[in-house]
Amino acid sequence: MRKYWLAVLLGVTVLAAGCKGSTDTTNTAKEASAEDTETTVNQETETSEIKGTTDDIAAGASTLSDAGKSAYRSVLDDIYYNQQFPNGLELDYDGSDLSENKFGVYDVDGDGRNELLIAYTTASADSQMFLIYDFVEALEAVHEEFTGFPAATFYDNGVMRADWNHDPSTVEGSDFQPFTLFVYDEEENTYELLGSVFQQDEPDVYYQNLAGDEDEKEIDEAVLKDWLDFCIGDAGQLEIPMVDLTEENIKVLK
Repeated sequence: MRKYWLAVLLGVTVLAAGCKGSTDTTNTAKEASAEDTETTVNQETETSEIKGTTDDIAAGASTLSDAGKSAYRSVLDDIYYNQQFPNGLELDYDGSDLSENKFGVYDVDGDGRNELLIAYTTASADSQMFLIYDFVEALEAVHEEFTGFPAATFYDNGVMRADWNHDPSTVEGSDFQPFTLFVYDEEENTYELLGSVFQQDEPDVYYQNLAGDEDEKEIDEAVLKDWLDFCIGDAGQLEIPMVDLTEENIKVLK
């Protein structure tokens, strides 16, 4: 079902992006929905991270096999002690306190398995990332579901909004935060790109680059609202308990 939903979403968002603004036939419910997305359009969204406890980590780990807990602990140990990441991923380290990074164990994609989520921020802006790993029992190894923008907001329909490492004040008179939408693909076990939206020079002009497009296209706020309403709509925002990356917290995965 997720694969079918992904195909429909990718197809319909292309059609939705081609519609310019509202018409006289737009019903009241659709107008209300557009109003509900105004904050998402004009401001940076809150991330899905909430302050967690060791009990949250223990609860997430309780559904894992011993091999899964060991694999997640190994990933965290490598980051904490050696600043090394799975699959040869290279991220720098700015020398600040590693406990400023966060991690959680949570089923963020809704596939019934608890993933390892890491917010890595002790690095230059270009190397700060949100990382998601899934333990694959058949391979006895972690699988990378996502590496990307650190400010990630997750929804219960499988969509993720990732805000860019970008200061919105670079466009004078605008508080718009550029972002990219992804959606979880259960068959591929990864987050697939839906599209990105950003501004360049003018505060009321947006540029959208959908998956599969070679170039961005100029859109107005009405089109952007319609796209967000279709992709996110009334989906609930997940609250993911995250704890500091410390030796004590990593040891909970035992």
